[in-house]
Amino acid sequence: MNGLGSKRHRQRVAQVAIVLGAWLLGGWLLYGSAFAPDESQGSRLLLEQQSQMAPALITPQVAVERAAGRAAEIVMGSRSTMGSRSIETAEETADAFWKEAGDRWQQVFQVWQPPKFPKAGRSVTPSKTMPSKTVPSKTMPSKQGDRLMLADLARPAAVPVATLPSPNLPAPGSAPSTPETQGRSPDSRSAFPKTPEPPEHQIRVLQGHQRAVWSVAFSPDGEQIATAGADGTARLWDDAGHELDQLVGHERAVWNVVFSPDGQRLATAGADGTARLWALEGDELTVISAGDRAVWDVAFSPDGQHLATASTDGTARLWDLEGRELVVFRGHNRAVWSVAFSPDGQRLATAGADGTARLWTLTGRQLAVFRGHDRAVWSVAFSPDGQRLATAGGDGTARLWNLTGRSLAIFGDNRRAVWDVAFSPDQAHLATASADGTVRLWNRNGGLVETFEGHRRAVWSVSFRPDGKWLASAGADGTARIWELPASLSADPT
Repeated sequence: MNGLGSKRHRQRVAQVAIVLGAWLLGGWLLYGSAFAPDESQGSRLLLEQQSQMAPALITPQVAVERAAGRAAEIVMGSRSTMGSRSIETAEETADAFWKEAGDRWQQVFQVWQPPKFPKAGRSVTPSKTMPSKTVPSKTMPSKQGDRLMLADLARPAAVPVATLPSPNLPAPGSAPSTPETQGRSPDSRSAFPKTPEPPEHQIRVLQGHQRAVWSVAFSPDGEQIATAGADGTARLWDDAGHELDQLVGHERAVWNVVFSPDGQRLATAGADGTARLWALEGDELTVISAGDRAVWDVAFSPDGQHLATASTDGTARLWDLEGRELVVFRGHNRAVWSVAFSPDGQRLATAGADGTARLWTLTGRQLAVFRGHDRAVWSVAFSPDGQRLATAGGDGTARLWNLTGRSLAIFGDNRRAVWDVAFSPDQAHLATASADGTVRLWNRNGGLVETFEGHRRAVWSVSFRPDGKWLASAGADGTARIWELPASLSADPT
């Protein structure tokens, strides 16, 4: 039987209806129709995750965090995981979702705080209808002092009509306000809450990206900083925090940015399925296409002559600087999130959504598999001497390994995902970027040395300055931050 009445057509309609219905029902059940549109994205991903979990007493905050760990796999890998159930209509739906979510899936972290409902026994009384006349309004600062709320006096006091940017916050890319200008509007006629004192050890805030900052890296001489963002740009900054240039070319989010060993070029990885090579002046030199799958990470070889990429198609690839593919590394059975060259340039390490890290020769032969994380491994890094590996995982831990795959130390509390890990130049310490908005510094034995707090949302990336005096972090709050490391660290390598 053909046409609209065919069994195959009815199956297609039913499957698409189930998917769309689940999204809508999940958003209504979890957050209600009164919440902001940005939160519906988190509802979809949360519903997907909750459907895979046994019934348990978990808060929306914990559930969203677990969903976040799966969000990339759901969004990035939707085509491959559909398998035999893949049909034209469902693919169109997935593609539409990808176009929106490819740059925005990180917004799931914007709904980590559970919604606040009225206390038991309280009723919510709707506002009375006001006569048709001009209704007075007033503005008031939010509790955090980061925005203004326009309140309609005819409505309940808790319901703002609009939220406006606060004059306290500097414009993107501008220098932060000074103590002399804090607490007063530009015309000096009205006062606003003063900007809080900067967090301990924080010495710079790089503001300019319009959305989350996914990656941060220091130049080899430590005088410049590169960032990559969900707004589709990479940006170059001096060490005083001034924006020098923007690299514009990716059609979607830029996940990663890295300097070449000589500091003369930059490489970026993007959700548009490309890695790109740039001159420091912003000129695009080479576009490397990895097909229709996002390129999550990119790394320069130590001699600067090759690039390695990590892709959501489950492969890592080796390229020359002209964009010619040289080797494909196959072994992970899900997306590959991170790649790293050994300091001698003879080996490549990868980390993937299958919960493993792997070590390879540059010819594509697998040397070792590192098992221990029980969720996706988001990042992998070699120690400066090339004798150890560090990994960061969605299970809330970072781990230190020897090159045979034996675990040497575990860092973390198993509570919030760890997105990135980096060795200090003297390899005495490791830094981690966490979903709880903190950067943590650890000694080699797994002992916590310092916690850096300042980001308002998840921290995605960390990078040490080559002299080991500063640490940079990039976060979902749209900022990169520079931290000065305590001088005592150099005297305490244990």
